[in-house]
Amino acid sequence: MDLRKRRSQEKLQIALAHHLQSKTIDEITIGELTKTAGVSRQTFYSNFDSKQSILLTRIENLFEKSWTRTESLVQNSEIGREEFVEISMRNLLEECDKERILMRAAFTGQAGIQCLSLLKSLVSRLISDRILFQFNHNFNARQLDTIADFYAGGIIGTVQGWLLDDTPMKDIASVARQIGRLVPHGLDGYISHSN
Repeated sequence: MDLRKRRSQEKLQIALAHHLQSKTIDEITIGELTKTAGVSRQTFYSNFDSKQSILLTRIENLFEKSWTRTESLVQNSEIGREEFVEISMRNLLEECDKERILMRAAFTGQAGIQCLSLLKSLVSRLISDRILFQFNHNFNARQLDTIADFYAGGIIGTVQGWLLDDTPMKDIASVARQIGRLVPHGLDGYISHSN
């Protein structure tokens, strides 16, 4: 992607984040976004299909940043399952927290299903790339999908609850620790049940 296109996309993403502080994504007009971003309507449509696609692009970038930080841990075999999940989730939550307004909009608006799908993809990668290797068990493709779906659902629910909670926020470390305990111990039960 060329630099000019990237800058236009960033301007539109920043403009969306700005307007989301006082409006829902459905209340924001394309005209408001382009005016705030200082770009034309043509530029908007050459970069994005909709307001939701701005949101999804930004969320996908956040998830990729989180995964990049996590990937360096994959090589470290001395880190246990629980600690690995906890660190990975802390990376994810820290990225989400930087863009909390966008993340809240993503989980509650029309983009919600697609955003959940992106998060499920990230969680599935996390589970299949690292956690399953620490079990002395060969999973077939169907079992792997079932496991990934189950844990993605639990993790998504926890992240969504953390993002949408209006009471004093749980700190990132405690949410990450909660997920860190859930995944490895649940898999232990799944394996002992399937033997």
